[in-house]
Amino acid sequence: MKTTVIKLSALLLGLYTFSSQAEILHVNGYYHGVGMGSTQIDVHESDSLQFTTLYGRFGYQFSRYFALEGRVGFGLNDESAPLNGIVFTQNPQDGSLTSEPIQSQIDSSLDLQTSIFVKANYPISSRADVFLFGGYGRNKLSYNEDDVKNLAESITGTDTNSTLITEQNYDEGGVTYGTGIDYRLTQRWQVSAEYQYFDTDEGDIYALNLSVNYRF
Repeated sequence: MKTTVIKLSALLLGLYTFSSQAEILHVNGYYHGVGMGSTQIDVHESDSLQFTTLYGRFGYQFSRYFALEGRVGFGLNDESAPLNGIVFTQNPQDGSLTSEPIQSQIDSSLDLQTSIFVKANYPISSRADVFLFGGYGRNKLSYNEDDVKNLAESITGTDTNSTLITEQNYDEGGVTYGTGIDYRLTQRWQVSAEYQYFDTDEGDIYALNLSVNYRF
């Protein structure tokens, strides 16, 4: 009887261990998810803008250690950004032009944040992986059109011989890379936290992201 109890206990323990491992078994293949983040964009040297972002994730896990992923997101808030421009005034008598630089603040929005990259995972437990990733990313900012129009009217007034010429909207692409951690809640559901950096010619961009993902 004692031997039978021991065998049954061992069998139950084995089944419990197997079911626990099966629950968090790594799944390769397609996955997608949704996330929120905080993106800081350094523009015009000393000025920084902070945007709360919402994005979607789409990827394919080739193995426990390797994946390819793409993302598309946008900002949820507007930020007051510096706007540099030049007012050109034409002399009605001889047609000569004079110019005067102006600086102002105007609302801007993060219209688009995209990236595609290779992701390398390293397991640190049965549920958790740390990862590194690297690829290409893009961020696009735009100024509020109504604000630009109002600014132009306030500077040039009704003088048809004056024109406001401003800088172009911010649209920068370049290398992106980062690091983070994936944690599997179940075999299909996973949460992720990460730091992402975008390297551009017009200023640095940093992002902290949290996401929930589902594996098919």
